[in-house]
Formats: sequence, structure tokens, C-alpha cells
Amino acid sequence: MLDRLTHNRWVRNRYTRRLAQLARRFFSLLFGAHAPRADAGSVLPSGAPAMPLWLQEEMTRLAAMEPELLPPGTDFNRYAFYSVPMHVAPGEAYAELANAIGGEPYSHVLVIPWLKQGGADRGIIYHANAIAEHDPSARILVLTTEHSSSPWASRLPRQATHVDFAHAVASLDFNQQVAVMARLLIQLRSPLVHLVNSRVGWETVVRHGLALTQHSRLYASIFCDDYDERMNPVGYARDYLRYCYPYLSAVICDNSRYPQIWSRELGVPAALFTVVPFPYDGQLPGRSAAALSGVGADRVLWAGRLDRQKRPDLLAAIAARMPRVHFDVYGAQVMSGAAAQDLGALRSLPNVTLHGEFQRLESVASERHFAYLHTTAWEGTPTILFDVAAARLPICAPAVGGIVDFLAAADLISEPEDIDAFVQRLEQLRAAPALRDQLVQRQLESLARNRQWSGFTAALQALDGYLVPKKSTSTDQVVGYA
Repeated sequence: MLDRLTHNRWVRNRYTRRLAQLARRFFSLLFGAHAPRADAGSVLPSGAPAMPLWLQEEMTRLAAMEPELLPPGTDFNRYAFYSVPMHVAPGEAYAELANAIGGEPYSHVLVIPWLKQGGADRGIIYHANAIAEHDPSARILVLTTEHSSSPWASRLPRQATHVDFAHAVASLDFNQQVAVMARLLIQLRSPLVHLVNSRVGWETVVRHGLALTQHSRLYASIFCDDYDERMNPVGYARDYLRYCYPYLSAVICDNSRYPQIWSRELGVPAALFTVVPFPYDGQLPGRSAAALSGVGADRVLWAGRLDRQKRPDLLAAIAARMPRVHFDVYGAQVMSGAAAQDLGALRSLPNVTLHGEFQRLESVASERHFAYLHTTAWEGTPTILFDVAAARLPICAPAVGGIVDFLAAADLISEPEDIDAFVQRLEQLRAAPALRDQLVQRQLESLARNRQWSGFTAALQALDGYLVPKKSTSTDQVVGYA
């Protein structure tokens, strides 16, 4: 009651206000403070530091001018201690990465998801080898951004340093990972940054592209769209390309089809895209070599990832239509949910054997195989077809994506879901050894003509500033596509 009657809100005159303040102090001396005052340096039961005495006294004096500091019926406990939040985890991750990277400058930085068996991973190694071959003094930093092993990191040239970015930032959320990547690339000031299938990398460009282009030229590789259950196109091109392309010096693609699609559907300038076909990195047989299959060959080889893209349901349907032919199926099983039913259908067929993973196609191809069957719903350029051609197996594949850049349309199945056409083609190959030889000859000619290492490096050399990076300004990159 005394607080209410003596509070400054009611006592307007400055003299009576002073008397009211003295009355409050006198009442506190007689009956005790409304709440105990904390000594300097004391700690509240919550563990937070208590308000020091000097601050309490100063606030009491200030309350005479601003009553809302200590309204009636309140005390100093209405104020909570605030400490500035310190999130040290991103800094610790950055320090770990900086130690692993070292202090020497890098001419090239490749931002990738991982390095393991796969067509895109082979392409990454091709790019690194081309850089190292063209400039032995080049220093290449390879940052892997996904939480997965990279067994193919051992295939990188000696000029390359592999750093597991994902391991260093494992405790951070996605936004913090992007912040660390941005800080890392900006501080590195590498003349060239090449982005391949890394979501952290793409998000860094879309958020910080202008800052990155102050000292680095940005390149990206995209090979094809993915598709959801309704066959709507999804993937990095759909998520990022229309927003990131002003910061990119070029988008590198291994096939000619998808740049046309993205330019038409996303409005990205066609001049931004450069088609660089992947080479074959093995030993080519003589062009006069005949098909691998021997007399009486009665088996078909299928190799790849067992996932929705590779259409194991079509494989099962084709195998069911050809009970007298045995199908050897190699590849990791990465399907789950309803799609796993397709694997069950394959396992139920007596003429299908699931062998599991393989290292190189040459080790699983044999004279008993009269054809290699390639089923797929969409593709960039499947580099495994180069291995098949070099192994002298006739290819039975659909006219999808970059396959048409490697094989003639007349040698392909026009509709990727035409089971009858697949069965008819396989039966023709099984019955006609001469046809198998002719097809193998055309495949080898295409491999020798279009998939040589010299052609790949020449295409990269024609890409301004890639093999020999040069400093870039953001103006150079933005004006060209404005």
C-alpha cells in the first residue's frame, strides 16, 4: 500500500516525490527490504550472477525519473541476467578444416559429395587428372560434403589434397555448414572453384555467390535431372540453376540433351553451357575385334545400381518373357519401400541371379553373355557403357539422355518402357552372332572416335580459365548473362 501511495506515478511534485522516496527507505529500514539485496559477486539459486549492489542503487535513483524501472509491487528480481550467446562449434569446425587444408594456396577447389563407384565420380577424377596433367605445379583441394566414405579418393593425382568437410562439420546444422563453407571458400581465394553434385556447395553459391566471385571463378557440373514418383523433374538444376547462373562462368555437362532442356524450361542462357563428353580411361581393343560372346551364348549381363532410376521392374518383366535366357545382375541394392517389390520380383525368377556389387565390368563379363542389357528411366551419359563397349559386349539400351551421344539411334530402343522391343532385340542378338559382331564394331568405333582422353582435355582447355585459372571479378561473370 505504501509503495502504491508513494510511487512517482502518484506523487507529481518534485518535493513530495523526494519525501516519498525517503519514506520508502525508512519503511525498508523498519520492516526489511521487500527482497534481499545481493552482494556484489553473489550467485542466484538459478546459477546466474546476481545484480550487483551498485547497479541496484543506481536503478533505485533512476526509478525516481522513470517509474517503469521499478513499478509498484516489483523488485530487482524482475530483471534476468543475459549472457551473449557464444556458438563456438562453427569456429571449431573451421579451425579443424584450416589445419587440414594448410596455409599454401590452391589453384583449384573441387566441392563434391564423395568419391566412390559411379559415373559422376569418375568424371571428377578425370577433371582432377586433366588439371594435374596440364599443370604439374597445380594444387587441387577436394572437399567432400556428404557423410559417406570416399574409397576412390586414392585415385586422385598426387597434386590433390582430399579433406573430409562433412566429418569436420558433422555436429552442425545445414545452415551452419553453409556458413562454414562460405567462410572457407572466401578465405581460400582460389582462382577456380568447381562444384559437382554438392547441396552444401550449391546453397553456398545461392547465398554468397557475389562474395565468392570477388576472387574466384565458379564452375558447376550438372549431368541430368532426377525425377520424383510422378516423373516431375527435380534436382540441382531445378533447385538452383536459375538463381545461381549469374555467378557461374560455365555449366559443364557430359551430354547435349539436358542443356537444351534447361535453357528452354528454366530460361538459362544457352551460352552458359559447355558440353564436355567424358572419356574412356581403359585400354581399347582393336577395331576389328569380334564380339566377346562365344558359340551357344545364352546369358544376358545387367550391371548398375538397383534403384528406381535403373528400372528393375522392366528388367524383371523382360527376364520373365525370356525364360530360356539367364540374366546375371550385378549391382548394389539401394531400394526401399514399395520400390523394393521390384527386387522381390527379380529374386522370384529362376532365370535371374543377383550377384551383388562389382568393381569393374571387365571382371564380370564373359563369353557366355551375348548382350548387355541397360534399363533406365533417365540418364546423363552412363560411363559404364564405355566399359561394356571395350569389353566387346553388344549393348541393348534405350534412347535416353546422353546415350544418344554415344550410340546410333538405330541401335537403340526408341521407347524406354517398350518391353516387346527389348525382348525382340535381345532375341535377335542371341540368334545372330554376325549381328553381335557388327554392333560391337560400331560401338568400338564410337568409343575410339569420341571418347579419347585427348579430346576431353582439349575441350577443357577450350574452356576459358579452367585448366589454367585466372583471377576473376564478379563484373566479368555477371555482365555476360545480364
